[in-house]
Amino acid sequence: MTLPVTYANLRTPQLPTANTQRLVDQITLAGFGATSWSQTSMQQLLVNSQGRMLTEFQTAQKLVAENALLDVATGDSLALHAQEVYNTPRLPGLYTIGYVLLTDVANAGPYTFTATSTSYSVGPGGLRYNGLYNADTGLNSVTIPQGGTARVVVQSAAIGTTYAATPANSIQFFARGIIPGVSVTNPSNWLTLFTGLQQGTDVETDAHLQNRDRSKWGTLSCGSVAKAYQYWALTASQQVKKCSVYSNYYLQEPGRVDVILAGADSAVGADVVAAVQNYIAPAQVGGDRIPVTARCVVSSALRHDVTITSTIYVQSAYNTPALQALVEANVGAYFSDLQIGARVSRERIIEVLLYPAGLSAGIITDAVTASPVDDEMLAFNEVASATTNLTFISV
Repeated sequence: MTLPVTYANLRTPQLPTANTQRLVDQITLAGFGATSWSQTSMQQLLVNSQGRMLTEFQTAQKLVAENALLDVATGDSLALHAQEVYNTPRLPGLYTIGYVLLTDVANAGPYTFTATSTSYSVGPGGLRYNGLYNADTGLNSVTIPQGGTARVVVQSAAIGTTYAATPANSIQFFARGIIPGVSVTNPSNWLTLFTGLQQGTDVETDAHLQNRDRSKWGTLSCGSVAKAYQYWALTASQQVKKCSVYSNYYLQEPGRVDVILAGADSAVGADVVAAVQNYIAPAQVGGDRIPVTARCVVSSALRHDVTITSTIYVQSAYNTPALQALVEANVGAYFSDLQIGARVSRERIIEVLLYPAGLSAGIITDAVTASPVDDEMLAFNEVASATTNLTFISV
């Protein structure tokens, strides 16, 4: 029986066994005794091979079908669609670039070495950061005076947000180029103090790329609608994960457009603001991308810290480090999805704590949450950032 050709069918490859059975049914209807074949007969082996080939063809057919539409394309199909139709390559992700502070705690210096001969990590075998150059001189040579300090710019060993999420004072181990009597740490401003530092990002997700492509339609407007500003902001810097656009917010400047930027759950640095500002238009009236009567002002969202303090009661068999990490990750994902100026729902936070994705309800029996005590309303230019203080108790 021939299946009707629908878009859903094109996107649904069949298992080899299902394709083989369809072939056997068709051969039987044609008058051949296919149902009496031995499983090891030449005829059956040929039909099995044809069934597998049909599955391979249907899988390729699925990729071609999904490549045609932005909303259903995924992975490589989406990347090809975005490149060919929208001319927007998938953003490849960024390395984290920060700095570490080296201190001659043994008072045995001076020490002179090259920055590139050293690497630092979050404990033995942890996330590694390789030395790039002297943060104060820009040269490869670094000198730690006796009893003094030096600052070295470092780059993560790989791209990804994980490296940017390393807390302050966590990089305290020499992974390469150990200097006896010298300590290392990453200060609280290790990602913001110097020009050229940046927070690492993951390879652009499918959802983010689809959103950029949809926003690009706004660039066709002669008046540059909000979606156009959003597309330009998301394209100008990979560190921008959220963007809000306001027009006429300042009544005394009717042509002003405010573009507010944020990372996944944090503010962005001055370098990012400048990059987006210069990409859209300099801080003046008019530009290559915006109307001659408009003035675009780019700024970073303000970080709004939300402390989550909760005692979580878990069935003892499931109270493992893996489950605890999953709960923490779920909270992070919730805050990453919150837009600038969004309401932070206490009820939703409790739901996220109670029901880790992929697990049955009841594994976590309760989440007694002391804070936040109520929903938190953000200002129009604030981005929520979570600080978790979770206690897991077996029951």
